[in-house]
Amino acid sequence: MKTLAHNPPLAWLTVVLAGAVLPIAAMLLLRDAPAPLALIGGPILAVGLMGMGMIAAAAAGRLWIGLGLALLAGVGLILIAWALGMPALPHPFSTGLAVIVASLSFAARGTLFARAMGRNGWLMALFVVAGEAAMLVSAAMLPAWLLTLLPAQWASTAIQTALTGTGTRAASSALFALAGTAATTLLVAFLWPRRWPYALMFTAWIGLSALVWHRPGPPMPRADLAIAAAPVGPIAPMATTAPDAATISALDRVRKQIAKWPAAAEPDPAQRARNLLLIAAVPDLYDTEPLQSHLPALVAAELKARLPADQRTAILAAIAAHPEAGSVTARETLPALGLPANVGDEAPVRNRMALYAARLAQQP
Repeated sequence: MKTLAHNPPLAWLTVVLAGAVLPIAAMLLLRDAPAPLALIGGPILAVGLMGMGMIAAAAAGRLWIGLGLALLAGVGLILIAWALGMPALPHPFSTGLAVIVASLSFAARGTLFARAMGRNGWLMALFVVAGEAAMLVSAAMLPAWLLTLLPAQWASTAIQTALTGTGTRAASSALFALAGTAATTLLVAFLWPRRWPYALMFTAWIGLSALVWHRPGPPMPRADLAIAAAPVGPIAPMATTAPDAATISALDRVRKQIAKWPAAAEPDPAQRARNLLLIAAVPDLYDTEPLQSHLPALVAAELKARLPADQRTAILAAIAAHPEAGSVTARETLPALGLPANVGDEAPVRNRMALYAARLAQQP
């Protein structure tokens, strides 16, 4: 074990494997899966940032090395995801902020391992990365309270919300927890070898975990690519309760961007209606709650405002009856509204568009 721990080439090989090779391999394996790559980007990026930032900082004993390499890994993984078919980012600023804060938090922990354990620090970092990565992979089988304790889960939530959700505000508790643990961890590293700051760090960790438990981010999206036969059940949901503050902010942003969205000004009324229905159809297809069930009301208001009143019901009924007609290319430009894009097979999104058309046609 002593020889293993004191082997710098092996430490840096581990950095490359954990921070780059394994996340890229995961993306390659999942690129042809039914669920779009963007829907699983949060955990993959979180593990890559953690592997690169924490182990590199521990191996080098320098915060800035771990932080710099983690940021490079984040940018590189996003570029590779784009090359593999992931659509444009709906929230570039939120994605960048989540990557920066998560990288700092992970690099801070690696720095502490280096201060506390010397040349053995990278091994401790490796064990932590492996443990938290395993928990992310098996998250569906773990209790919610346990996931709440994991900084890797905080990073996954913050990144995933930026990729497919409402952006920074919905993941504010996770980002605050990551920043808080980074600050207290760096304080402990700075004051080392004093031991009393550990009490402060663990107290902050428990308190920040309680914050995440009290104000959790949105649930992980799940791609629902089945073509439903009828607009019933959980398909095409329409909210009956008021949205929370983060969702209100996201809806306001979508509403403002629609005014500048070329697809909303399509000359043909029927195609204009299809484009607007995509605003509800695509987020629903990806199960991006809590936003998805509040978007239909916004779409209904836009349809009323942008379609001739005497033609609106007939247009929506025609779309519901013939989902194969017209174009759905506007689905690729939804990131301009802060919503996830949709690419690939058109059938699922056309079906979901028809379901919303049927439901909204029944409204006065």
